[in-house]
Amino acid sequence: MKRKLLFCTVFLSVILFSSFMSCKNNTVTDIDGNVYNTVKIGTQVWMVQNLKTTKYRNGDPLTVYNSPPNYCWYDNDEKNKSTYGALYSWYAVSDTRNIAPKGWLYPRILNGQF
Repeated sequence: MKRKLLFCTVFLSVILFSSFMSCKNNTVTDIDGNVYNTVKIGTQVWMVQNLKTTKYRNGDPLTVYNSPPNYCWYDNDEKNKSTYGALYSWYAVSDTRNIAPKGWLYPRILNGQF
């Protein structure tokens, strides 16, 4: 379970990008109000920090009480939120309500490739 959560966090923090969005002041804000720095690499804009939202884009809350949980904090300690962001389950990542900030997306994985 930890491997899947860690994979999803690394996947989101490294792969989240937007090739069609211009970011004012090189930042993007999620539904919770967390602000992330961005960097442009080629034609793509990437988030510098790990995602740490606790809500889907439509405002529905993610929960830590599901089985499996939708997200948790590294070492199950919310103090790690600002340093590491959240660890998301595949259920949270693949949900159609989206956890990425509006205008942002993550590529689909097909046979381990993206």
